[in-house]
Amino acid sequence: MSRKEDFGDQLIEALQEAVAYQRGELENARVDRVELTARTTRVVPPPRYDADRIRSIRRRLGVSQPVFAGLLNVSGGTVRAWEQGLRDPDGPSLRLLEVAESHPAALLAHVVGVEG
Repeated sequence: MSRKEDFGDQLIEALQEAVAYQRGELENARVDRVELTARTTRVVPPPRYDADRIRSIRRRLGVSQPVFAGLLNVSGGTVRAWEQGLRDPDGPSLRLLEVAESHPAALLAHVVGVEG
């Protein structure tokens, strides 16, 4: 059987199974219901962070730039550039900064003291 026929057979079987489920003919069917969808929910974008706000978050956490970088999984150079206003955070970093600002314990839970 070719790959194309195999896919077609699988597709037909899946559709038959969906119809049987809809009719209530399937017992013990696993169903994952998604409550939040793009139709019913809007995700609020993270705020923008300038150099002063980023520095303030880091100082409130009481960590150095390298430790803050580790908590956010970015380079120390990136944190330095943000705090100097040379670069602006974007993408997932914005959401992580939001977490650091509003739920600092979530990030600080990953800090382990080192005896020197």
